[in-house]
Amino acid sequence: MYKFLAKNGQTIAFGIGVLISILFLGSVFSGLEAFNAQGDEDRFTTGIFDLGIIAAIALAVLCAIAAVLFGLMQMFGDLRGSLKGLLGIAALVAIFFIAYSMATAAEPGTVLAGVEEQFKITEGQSKFISGAIFSAAAMAALAAAAFVISEVVGFFK
Repeated sequence: MYKFLAKNGQTIAFGIGVLISILFLGSVFSGLEAFNAQGDEDRFTTGIFDLGIIAAIALAVLCAIAAVLFGLMQMFGDLRGSLKGLLGIAALVAIFFIAYSMATAAEPGTVLAGVEEQFKITEGQSKFISGAIFSAAAMAALAAAAFVISEVVGFFK
């Protein structure tokens, strides 16, 4: 499968893209006069653009599934080589779990408590959001530190 896609994948993807584009343009041009005859408020109810939207969503889902499947196949094909990546994912999960466990709900009377009440955010959701924000900030700080360290090491080589 890999050899087939490596050899013919771009051609197949281009052909599918051209076919979908032709079908979409055909559906749009066939209903263009009726679309133009409608009033502004009725144009939102038209279905001439549905094929393009459905095709874009379907292709995005297909690509996401293929990326996950090929990633898993690659990972399980060489577990020893994937060890660093798996350890990195485990570190990300650990940082998020620690941040989630340390997060607390907003104190009553604060702006954050007002926002939580306005959007009906539960305590669990608030902890999840706080954990995600802390994890993102920690990853940004680690990336910046890694960049600086690699530049310093490269400078002295």
